[in-house]
Amino acid sequence: MRVSMVLSVDGTIASLTNDAQPLDPALRVGARVEHVAFLRPVLPIVVEARRARTAARTLLLGNTPWEVTCDLAVDGSTFVTLRRGALDVGLTLAGLELVDVLLSGQPLSRVLLELCRAAETAFPGSAPAVVLLGEDGLLRFGAGAGVPPRLRELCEHLAPSESRGVCSECISTKRTVFVDDVTTDPRFAEDEQVVASGVRSWWAWPIITFSSEVVGAFTVSGPVPGLPTERHTNIMSTLVRFAALAIEHSSNERTTRDMLERYHLVAEASTNVIYDWNLRNNHLEWSPRMKQVFGYEHELSFDWWESCLHPADRDRVVTTLQDALIERRKTWGETYRFRRKNGSWATVIDRGHLLFDDAGVPSRLIGEMSDVSGQHLLQARLALTERLASVGTLAAGVAHEINNPLAWITSNLQFAVEELTRLRRETSLLGLDEVTEALSDARVGADRVSTIVRDLKVFSRAPDEQTGLVDVRRVIESAITMARNEIRHRAQLERRLDDVPLVKGNEGKLSQVFLNLLINAAHAVPDGDVSNHSIVVSTGVDKDGNAVVQVRDTGQGISPEVLPQIFDPFFTTKPVGQGTGLGLSICHSIVTSLGGSIQVESALGRGTTFKVTLPRAAVDTRKSPAPIATPVPVARGVVALIDDEPSVLMALKRLLGPLHEVSAFSEARAALEALPQLRPDVIFCDVMMPEMSGTEVFHRLRASHPQLAERVVFMTGGAFSESARDFLDEARRPILDKPFTAEGVRKIANEQVARARSTS
Repeated sequence: MRVSMVLSVDGTIASLTNDAQPLDPALRVGARVEHVAFLRPVLPIVVEARRARTAARTLLLGNTPWEVTCDLAVDGSTFVTLRRGALDVGLTLAGLELVDVLLSGQPLSRVLLELCRAAETAFPGSAPAVVLLGEDGLLRFGAGAGVPPRLRELCEHLAPSESRGVCSECISTKRTVFVDDVTTDPRFAEDEQVVASGVRSWWAWPIITFSSEVVGAFTVSGPVPGLPTERHTNIMSTLVRFAALAIEHSSNERTTRDMLERYHLVAEASTNVIYDWNLRNNHLEWSPRMKQVFGYEHELSFDWWESCLHPADRDRVVTTLQDALIERRKTWGETYRFRRKNGSWATVIDRGHLLFDDAGVPSRLIGEMSDVSGQHLLQARLALTERLASVGTLAAGVAHEINNPLAWITSNLQFAVEELTRLRRETSLLGLDEVTEALSDARVGADRVSTIVRDLKVFSRAPDEQTGLVDVRRVIESAITMARNEIRHRAQLERRLDDVPLVKGNEGKLSQVFLNLLINAAHAVPDGDVSNHSIVVSTGVDKDGNAVVQVRDTGQGISPEVLPQIFDPFFTTKPVGQGTGLGLSICHSIVTSLGGSIQVESALGRGTTFKVTLPRAAVDTRKSPAPIATPVPVARGVVALIDDEPSVLMALKRLLGPLHEVSAFSEARAALEALPQLRPDVIFCDVMMPEMSGTEVFHRLRASHPQLAERVVFMTGGAFSESARDFLDEARRPILDKPFTAEGVRKIANEQVARARSTS
């Protein structure tokens, strides 16, 4: 007697097959199971099946024992089968023992052995066995006692298609295979070992998981020929379901164990910190890399993690995380600063994946924290270098544009002063002294502008990597000029610049170091209290002969807690948005790259002193006898001037006209046509010109008239390109920097004329 039905998700009977006599008038298709009195005891088993995918139990229904089995379908409905006549009491107790074994976490081999013992109880004198289909596709013996060796040989270490036993056919076809008498079955009649084993009947049931995957076969071999009865089939159906459940449970455990092992291996091998946050109990687990990357090792909670976020980042990061949880996003990610155990700040990229429970509520957040401080520092320094390069290009361009008019201003001022001086000697005109003094003052002002422009040019070369001998005091004066406006409203500046040796370095980069220290000193002093504060810049030599520079201020000082971190990248005490935290870090990097050191001493309320030590350059100090100065004879020569600025040409003609024959060209092409006939003794040629550069003029002269190319003197106001700078180094020709002085122009012109006349 059997009753089979399908219950929909809401508990309605969707289909019904009833081989028994009428059990309950309410038992019909469309009825809800809780409204059928006969089926109400079955409800707990249905609920259990929906949770565990299958359930089986013996119940008294209408004072009659029924075997009830429930299996969950893929679509959520439940297959319910009721069979009248319960299993033997002994087998029922064995089933309960099996459940205990399953729940106690025993190995699969022990569970399968208990199943075989239960089958042996139901089939006295038989030899039950479980044959498993391995991951390699081969059969292997899982459990069983008393199985004849020949039967084991037929179903072990072979693929199902190669084996002749009933278990291979059962697994291949996913169907039961029953042999009532092996002595008459054509598959085994000629196998003397099988016949001699004493086995007559051989039955096999496929073990199929709830995902419809065949994983083995449950076989029963007995000494008596015959086929299984309905009772036998019912018992084996229950045992096979137990076997499927045990095998699938073992497979899931193994998969989980393998996943956990791989997780730990990945966590240990990863350079990132992996975390698992249980949102239900707020438990947060960290991988061992937490200690190696950030220095922490004890159990760390979410509240602790939040406290380690940088104050400027905390609200943003926590808010986006809460939004991700509320909006039930699959992923969350942020970049923020995270405090290491030593107090320094790491830049972190945090990426997490949310897991959800059956109700769609976030249950876990699994992710990783990547310390990208080095990469972030590199990107920030690259951006700063690019910004400095842009500022440097702009500064060099400004210097070039100022130097051109400054060249004719200073030249014309000197010419005017010289002419007025001559007139004052030759005539008795009144008022010439005052005019001469006024022009001299104007020239002093022009010289000051020239100094500022020169300092601007030095700063523009900061991104340059070339090194050479550097006069530290000159670099300091340049930095003071650049920082003067920051200092003048805050403190009195005092210079104590003693003699120091030359150092090997990059003038632009050292200017950047001292400029940063001076500006930091100015910012450490309150604004508007100049008379009570000072900044002292001093130079000296240590006991090893190295150059020492100190910048001392009377500002507020640095606290002992902060002092060890001031050279760390991105560390700043300034408000958010007012400092990158890279200034002192870059200063430290520049100084140490030159083999020097930078140290700091500070006391709250008393000020701060930065001390920079730079190793002296290895310079040959052997002195040669000073040459006897012999005046260069002034011979009247031929001078050619090439510059796109007419005012520069006019100023040079005024300076050189009284001494030499001067020809001026504002266009390079016209100059190239005239120079072969003119045959000048010296050619003053500007480097940067719009239509044809001085570099191209030189190349054309060297190709057509090499002798004239050797008489070129380049003029530049700066801002030439890298290729032009390399060319000037290669050409090895004299260079006249704008703005020039009358003495400098005349000296170069006289020397070049004398050299040209001596070789012609």
